[in-house]
Amino acid sequence: MPEALRQPAAPALEVRGLTKRFPGITALDDVSVEFRPGEIHALLGQNGAGKSTLVNILSGLYAADAGEIRIGGRPASIRSTHQAVDCGIATVYQELSLLPNLTVAQNIALGREPRRFCLLDVGAMEKAAIGALQTMDAGGIGPGRMVGSLSLAERQLVEIAKALSRDPAVLILDEATAALAKREADRLFGIIRALRERGMTIIFVSHRFREILDHCDRGTVLRNGRKIVTTALQGWTEAGLTEAMIGQRAELFSRTEGSATDRLALTVSDLRWAKRVRGIDLAAHEGEVVAMTGLLGAGQNEVGRLLGGDLRPDAGEIRVHGRALEQGAAAAKRRGICLLTDDRKAEGILPNLSVGANAALPSLDRRRALGLFVKGGAEKTAVTAALQRFNVVARSPEAPIRTLSGGNQQKALIARWQLADSSIFILIEPTRGVDVGARAEIYRRITELAAAGKAVIVISSDVPEVLALADRILVVREGRIVAETTPGQVDEERLNLLIQGAA
Repeated sequence: MPEALRQPAAPALEVRGLTKRFPGITALDDVSVEFRPGEIHALLGQNGAGKSTLVNILSGLYAADAGEIRIGGRPASIRSTHQAVDCGIATVYQELSLLPNLTVAQNIALGREPRRFCLLDVGAMEKAAIGALQTMDAGGIGPGRMVGSLSLAERQLVEIAKALSRDPAVLILDEATAALAKREADRLFGIIRALRERGMTIIFVSHRFREILDHCDRGTVLRNGRKIVTTALQGWTEAGLTEAMIGQRAELFSRTEGSATDRLALTVSDLRWAKRVRGIDLAAHEGEVVAMTGLLGAGQNEVGRLLGGDLRPDAGEIRVHGRALEQGAAAAKRRGICLLTDDRKAEGILPNLSVGANAALPSLDRRRALGLFVKGGAEKTAVTAALQRFNVVARSPEAPIRTLSGGNQQKALIARWQLADSSIFILIEPTRGVDVGARAEIYRRITELAAAGKAVIVISSDVPEVLALADRILVVREGRIVAETTPGQVDEERLNLLIQGAA
């Protein structure tokens, strides 16, 4: 049928006039959107724009104060997560919900465990898990593995497999590719396209504009709780999406001349750990940004954790400013090494403490503060100045850090380690799940750290990020550094080929 005569599909899911208020803020203000069957619909907006609130209402975590949800043209009442599942809506959140002390199969079947003669049917449960994982092309993840032993990216794939095992009509993916390298993300989009062909509605929440423009059919932009536009995405550009999101032309990050010196801050010789790190040699200079990149599971994340003392090496030597580094996180901290992992929620913030207390934690001893709270005018002044320097947006330093957006939480964590006067920063996926404005600001803070003489090692699967930040790029494959290059020597296509071993 000619495109001009084709009638748009009736909505699989529709929200009309949704409004949600919290004390002191209107998170959603009269939002109406149609989500059609057989489409990938992007949900865009800065942190705090209302995306999470809309997703939480559709998932049954929140109840709207006003408005209506319609499924298949009929009004639907969604007041709990169970009701959302019964209505055919499955959600995969950025902050994963898997239980680490259970197996992959137990997590996938949780709440729907198969039974035989009143006993748990382990065989049926594992068979169902294998089928769900194969749907995700993740058959290499054994159903009997403990979730706590999986990498963050592997857990992401299991979470999506769990959602698909419920055979939903609407699948909501909140930053589903944030923990995935390009090859794994491309594989996921192949699965998403197949689901679209089967008529499923996919609501895709992401800050990665290129993925949205390459793979999504339509998009809805939210700003300050209001819908700005719902539009077909063909013909849009990244700059156009950014402008729609923030309401003005964005000041994007542009790389400046590097500030690396000839003074070594960190050297690593023949570093080994299990079968994941197989003889790593590297050096980082004061004032230098070194980026490490590779496919999912290539070993670069483990290298970062070894450098930060989170893992203990089986062999090899790490030297800081020429002196051998003792094993353990406490020794790394004493020697001025900071480690920010890719799991901000579980391994970074203390959610019930204030922004100020979170920022001050590593420097409490040095600043003669006691307990978990910053005491004394000098300490409070130092913490406030650090938060302001990193432009952490919060009601006050006393606000619980859990109330901040992901981007502001990440900036507070980087401020934490500068406040502790760290000299070497190990940052694993530093912009995972943050919006375009916070991403550019974090990039600027990283280059400022280097300009101040800090050594920064950025471990990232985001190729544009690596090219934007790095003075030098180290490509890791199967636990070894297989290539060293610079942004001036490679473009995005060439770097991807190096990562995949095709160059």
